[in-house]
Amino acid sequence: MSAQADALRCRAEPTESEGEKVAAQRLGTLLVPVPGLSGATYPAGTTVTVRGRGATVDAFVHGDWLPLSWWEFSDGLREDIADR
Repeated sequence: MSAQADALRCRAEPTESEGEKVAAQRLGTLLVPVPGLSGATYPAGTTVTVRGRGATVDAFVHGDWLPLSWWEFSDGLREDIADR
């Protein structure tokens, strides 16, 4: 691999010195029905794995990707939400 290609590959990977960190995964619960990339629609109450922070996040159900807005899910499991 050339030095230039190696430098580009390394630059694409975030580093802590750049102030970027990979967001940890956490569990969440859908608040509304949401379609996945596969075309399947997941009902409210479905447990999802959430990655990212902010107004939009990536969520996954058995490998199916669901791009979520902040109002479509709640952090935590369904049982936690029922206690509120």
